[in-house]
Amino acid sequence: MTNADNLCSKTVLAYLETRNRAIQYFIAKLQQSLDHAPEGSLRVIKNRRQYQFFHRLSKQDKKGTYILRQNRELAVRLAQKDYDGKLLEALNEQQRVIQSFLEHYDPDVVREVYAGLTEARKQLVEKGFLTDEEFVEKWTGEPYPKMGFNVDDPEYYTSRGERVRSKSEVLIAEALTRHNIPYRYEYPVFDGSRMIGVPDFNCLNVRLRKDYYWEHLGMLGDQEYAERNVKKIEKYTLAENFDESRLILTFETQKHPLNTKVVEEKIRRYLM
Repeated sequence: MTNADNLCSKTVLAYLETRNRAIQYFIAKLQQSLDHAPEGSLRVIKNRRQYQFFHRLSKQDKKGTYILRQNRELAVRLAQKDYDGKLLEALNEQQRVIQSFLEHYDPDVVREVYAGLTEARKQLVEKGFLTDEEFVEKWTGEPYPKMGFNVDDPEYYTSRGERVRSKSEVLIAEALTRHNIPYRYEYPVFDGSRMIGVPDFNCLNVRLRKDYYWEHLGMLGDQEYAERNVKKIEKYTLAENFDESRLILTFETQKHPLNTKVVEEKIRRYLM
């Protein structure tokens, strides 16, 4: 099991165990309340615009004894008793389901299906379930055309030895690496067969196995650059097959450089 799988399983199990303890607490409280409740049950009818309450002492007592206005507290306690009884039944059923899940849940059973195959069969089948490591390896290993650089372009490199186009892109790449977020630099985006853009970073939320596209607009003080990038963002918005909720944007100008706190927040919000 991968670290992400372990974390997910532990989170689910911890929640269910906490929920189970809370249910057990409420069951005890309800049982205590029911033990001190008055005998019988409540019958309610509507007479014109008013409700009338009757105290039924047994199931055979179909009508019950009329509860006088001055004895309304009895109606309150009987109504509470009825509600508490139904709630107790629901909580007992929920606890039964949770306990059954905790007893039978095995997070490794899916992986064991493939692991149990012979080597000959493993060569013949396509693995239907990938571990996080296998999924990331397949995702990052997918070949794609690189944009390349002009001879006179400035040279900026990440700690991975990857060349990027600006100091701000170095900051973003280093933050992604620091948080173990897989990414592909300048991975093209297509709307059907038409390429609509080449975002600075294509990032993977491993937990969700979901792609995000990160565009950093670093020269918004330059009018020509701003105009060009407005058109670029419009292409994403207008593309039929592009999910704009997966587009991450950061900005800077000469007087307002990239805020690293914003980078960290973008990573926390979308990629973790």
